[in-house]
Amino acid sequence: MLRDEVVKYYYPGNGYDYSCSESMIRAINDYYDLNLPQEVLYASSCFSGGCWHDELCGGIASALSALGILYSVNGHAHDSDVMKKAAAELFRRVDEEFGTTRCVYLKRHNYVPGIKCEPLLVRIADYIEDIIRNNNIINK
Repeated sequence: MLRDEVVKYYYPGNGYDYSCSESMIRAINDYYDLNLPQEVLYASSCFSGGCWHDELCGGIASALSALGILYSVNGHAHDSDVMKKAAAELFRRVDEEFGTTRCVYLKRHNYVPGIKCEPLLVRIADYIEDIIRNNNIINK
């Protein structure tokens, strides 16, 4: 499951200790065999800590990047109805369960000393796995 890959990269005790955004993109890359260049993985690091401004959750931001990679048509966002639908569904699911997508509020209610925001990232990973499965692009 994608959630296991996220935990592998995120939990400090596993030797990686990546941020929320780095863990999410690395997990998606591994789980779906995307073979993304290191530069793409590095680019997602800027989404950490709510894009370093306590705004959009870094795990969500990296998941959205992955959806863009998977569903972009001709390299244009406006050409992909699937990508728009998938992104909207991710936001809807997070909002329904957690009430927000803003890092500052998500951390306030989901951060656990020792495991950080792991339970939240696991749920985001579950949503992404389900969204990808339901859009029949990659079967896992």
